[in-house]
This record gives sequence, C-alpha cells and structure tokens, in this order.
Amino acid sequence: SPSSAASSSAAARAAVDAVVVARAMSSRERVDGALASSSLYCGLDFGTSSARMAVVDDRGALVHVSVAAYDAPDARLGLSTSWTSALWTLLARLEDDVRRRIEAVAIDGTSGTALIVDGSNGEVLHAPYMYNDTFKEEVGRISALRAAASDVKHSVESASSAACKLSRWFNVDGEEEDKARARLLHHADWLAYQLHGKMGMSDFNNALKLGFDPAPGAESFPSWLSDAPFGYMLPAHVLAPGTSFGLIQDAVRERLELSRTCEVIAGTTDSVAAFVASKAVAEGECATSLGSTLALKLISADRVDDLSAGVYSHRLNGSWLVGGASNLGGWILRRFFTNDQLVELTREIESKSYVADKDYFEGVMLGFGLSVDEAAAIVETSRPSDDAQFVVNIFSSIANVEARCYERMRELGASSGATKVFSAGGGAQNVLWASMRSKAMGGIPVVRSDIDEAAYGAALLARQGRRRLDTYVP
Repeated sequence: SPSSAASSSAAARAAVDAVVVARAMSSRERVDGALASSSLYCGLDFGTSSARMAVVDDRGALVHVSVAAYDAPDARLGLSTSWTSALWTLLARLEDDVRRRIEAVAIDGTSGTALIVDGSNGEVLHAPYMYNDTFKEEVGRISALRAAASDVKHSVESASSAACKLSRWFNVDGEEEDKARARLLHHADWLAYQLHGKMGMSDFNNALKLGFDPAPGAESFPSWLSDAPFGYMLPAHVLAPGTSFGLIQDAVRERLELSRTCEVIAGTTDSVAAFVASKAVAEGECATSLGSTLALKLISADRVDDLSAGVYSHRLNGSWLVGGASNLGGWILRRFFTNDQLVELTREIESKSYVADKDYFEGVMLGFGLSVDEAAAIVETSRPSDDAQFVVNIFSSIANVEARCYERMRELGASSGATKVFSAGGGAQNVLWASMRSKAMGGIPVVRSDIDEAAYGAALLARQGRRRLDTYVP
C-alpha cells in the first residue's frame, strides 16, 4: 500500500542517515576530552530528502553531526516549509554550550533549485522550482534574449537552468500583481536569508546556472540577462564562497542564543561543498563522486567551458573547478549485484588475479550520450558466464571512462591533467577498484576522502570566511 511504501522509504532513509552520521563521526579528527572552548563553525547541507549539519572547530576537526529528514511538502509552498523546519530543528538541536560558540554558518543547496520570493520580506510566492524541473519552452525565450546581444550560445540555454525557471515564473506561473515585488533566490540563498535577513544575496557557484559570470573583472550577470524584463529579479549581490554576508540578524541570534559575533558566510552548491570536503586544493587535484553516476571536478588555473561536452567551471578561492559528469557509474553494478555479492566477487578477483578482457564503453567520455537502457544493453550482451570476470570488466570499463574524462578536461584547456583523485560515494569504498582507477590514470594516487559529506565542506567554508582565510583546508 502507499502508506506502507512510504513507511518503508522513511525507514530506509533513516538507516542511511544513521550510517552517514556514524561514518562521519568515526572518521573525524578527535578532540581530547570535552569539546575545547574555542570557536566553532557550522555547515548545513540541504539535499534532496534531508538536511545535514556539521560543526568543526578552529582546527577544522569535526565535532558534531546531525541529520533532519524533511517534513511533508506544503500543498502551496512545496518543500520551502520543510527546509525552514529542518533549518531551525538542526540549529536548536545543538547543545547550548556548542550553539553559543558558533561563530559562523554556511549553507549549501542543490544546484539549480530556485524560489521566487517577496523582495521585502522573503515570503515565498510560488512552490520552489526544483533542480530537476525542466522547461523546454523557456529555452527559446532565453535564447532570443541572448541572440540579440551575442552569437555565442550560453550555458543557461538549458531547460533545467535557473534562468529558464525565472523565465517560466515571469511569463507563465507568476501572478501579475506579484511581479513588482518578486525576486529570485536559490535554495541556499533563501535559507541563508532566514539567518541574515538581507535580500538579494547569493554566491558565485549557485548563481552560475542563473547566468552569473564569476571571472575576475566580470563578476556580473551578462547585460542581456540583467536588462531582460525580469532582470530586476536577479540577486543584486553575488559573493565568492567563503566570504561574509554579515552578522546573523538579532532576532535569530536571540532566539537561538548564538554568539553576538556570529556571521553568515556565503555558501555554495552541494557538489562544490562535497569537493571542499575532500580538501583537494592544489592544481591538478580532483574529486570523483562515484555514486550512481560519475561526477568529476579538477582544479585548474584556467577556465574551461564546453557546452557540447557538458564541461563547465566553478570559481573557488581564485582557481577554477572544471566539472563534468558521465552517466556510466555505479548503477551498472547495482543492476546486477548486491553489495554483499560485490564484496565476495571482489575477494575472488583479488585472490585469483583476474584481469579485465573487455572495455564495454570504449571511447565514451564526458556527458550522457548513452541512455541507461543503451548502456545496460551493451553490458548484458557481452556478459561472460563468470561473474568475477564480469565485475572486473565493469570496474575497468568505468575506470577507463573516468580517466578519459579527466584527460578530456586537459585537452579542452585545463592547466593540468589529474595528479591525485579524492573519491567519494559508494564506489570509493572498494580498494581494488581504486587501484584499477589509479592504473587507468597512469598510476596517480586515488584515495578515499576522509569525510565526503557536503555539510562538512560547508562547515570548512564557514571557518574560512569567519577567520578571513584564503583557503578552506585546515
């Protein structure tokens, strides 16, 4: 029944969250005895089904983690009410002594999720447009605006971009009487607004899908977008992640008994926060999220944007995070084997020294050129009778895709190829697979991130911003 299915889903989510908390706490840098009396810094990650909080100390050591599942969405306002409920729940859950020592808070949210709000008070005027909402008909409107000023296609000419969502509200969903007072805030922007109370604040990374250019000397929206009929709705102040939005507003500080000097720090997207958590910082260092899909980011001195290849660059601490993705990830293994089966088959591969004899995705690189069904068909039609051989072939094939992705980023203009890869996601736990991935990339180190939670990355940004540091690495 629907109710039993929902109950089962909630139970499964709670179990996953419990594992997340346990893993983060077991891998944290221990603090001797009770928590030290130093300042603390809070990161909040608002994901698709729950919110997570991480608190770090002056050394960047993790001292607290917590998870809050979202309430059911409001019939009119969608998940916006669920997000604020989780925000207050997580902050109130902190012990009084910990909460009073919080000196900064930073928030990350799902990239491309946007809200239309009243510019005078932050009241939500329409249910949030989610990261995976698409509006193909708005691409034409955005393209027409761009074409009047430039012949070069822009990244926001995508059905899932925040710019298309803004156009959708302005041209289709919005009430005429609401338009003059309406403003757009991203997921993380709006939650940060609940703390600092300043309208129109955003960060480089969240604003990228809205059309913001974070390049030095630019740091603005293109004129064809800011001069559009809805241009006044764009965030007026877009800051670098890890810089200060200002003090938490008095009413919130008094309600939660926070420090008088507690600041709200510009956050980022969930994927960039997860990158920060890896502590990759040097040119050529990378982070691969090896979950259902492959998500890759490489630190470069040079910006790389190639719409045809699905490559784009975020600005972070003076460098560029060249990002790309491929849909050829862990879902392929999940389609055929359970986790327990994969553990046993990995042992068999190691003990009998299996070697891959087939590359299922030869030549495949960045992007989502193959559908799930097409990729599955390729694998299934070439499946050997020996399951261990099948698994080692899949491991090797995905490792080759990852290697080609990073090499393609270099070919497209990244200042360095991959020199070290920090891994996150379920696939990062497999040591054999890590060694195969390392070999595919020429023997560079492939290591599992100590903590790969986005909330931890947000907490490191909070620490960086409050202490006026130039890096998030402790």
